[in-house]
Amino acid sequence: MTDHNQTNSLRNRRPHTFRRGDWVEVRSPEEIQTTLDAEGKLDGLPFMPEMIKYCGRKFRVSRRADRIFLDRYFYVAKLINTVFLEGLRCDGQAHDGCQMRCELFWKEAWLKPAALPKELEANSPAKELVSVNLPTRKGDRYTCQATELVHASNKLPWWDPRQYLQEVMLGEISVGKLFMDLLSRAGQKILRIFKRLNGPAKNSLSQPTPTESLNLQAGEWVEVKSMEEIQATLDANGKNRGLGFAPEQAEFCGKRLRVAGRVERLILEWSGEMRTVTNTVELDEATCHGRMCRSCPRNCYHLWREIWLRRVAGPK
Repeated sequence: MTDHNQTNSLRNRRPHTFRRGDWVEVRSPEEIQTTLDAEGKLDGLPFMPEMIKYCGRKFRVSRRADRIFLDRYFYVAKLINTVFLEGLRCDGQAHDGCQMRCELFWKEAWLKPAALPKELEANSPAKELVSVNLPTRKGDRYTCQATELVHASNKLPWWDPRQYLQEVMLGEISVGKLFMDLLSRAGQKILRIFKRLNGPAKNSLSQPTPTESLNLQAGEWVEVKSMEEIQATLDANGKNRGLGFAPEQAEFCGKRLRVAGRVERLILEWSGEMRTVTNTVELDEATCHGRMCRSCPRNCYHLWREIWLRRVAGPK
């Protein structure tokens, strides 16, 4: 049983503010346990079973997670004392094989500063968390970091200058890059207003939209079809059988990319429902850059219907 005074001390400790590029060590399961409430959360954000195997190991901070975009809620929210670590994504093993491969959020209280490792550390056996509740279900609804983000964050209005000042002060962005990003976002906003004034895009397709099965497997190479070819598979809402083709995905048209993996099961972050999908994959390096969502850093994989792709022998 953890000492009550130690539990309060760790929960109330002011976390270290980590910056992009800092090396950190994930605290032990016992230390992390003392920061969690009865639902296995800190500040509303769960520490998930998929994260235990990283305890005691060193990683580099890839970027901060102070500002994130919440899909389907359509707003940007503020998280506190949270970062991403390089290369760490959820494998879904404790969530019945969800294949969204979301980047893991790390509260700074779960980390401590670490020296630059001299060599790549071997994986050590993961310890088990003792006497701690790490639920993955609430009734018939799955719970994970993605589903709980709305409860772990606060809505962040675009006009609050503190968010931009913090980014500059913590080295997330330069003043010049911030200025160019703000100009770009203003231009995108004007373009969206212009498109709305001119009415919805004309498309004669109705549900169900066409589908194609390529049975693509991880490691295979594909070429993303042209925007015209993809547009021919979408309905008036820009979707193929319910899956939207995001504006950011258009930049990959004509490019050759490798398949990261198939997506057949995924948890919807806005409902906690496990959804079964078909003829859908994720592609290496095809992640959301967040520029159209106020530089959201979540780096989510785009989902690709196989009808939007063609199999090729390899890179050009």
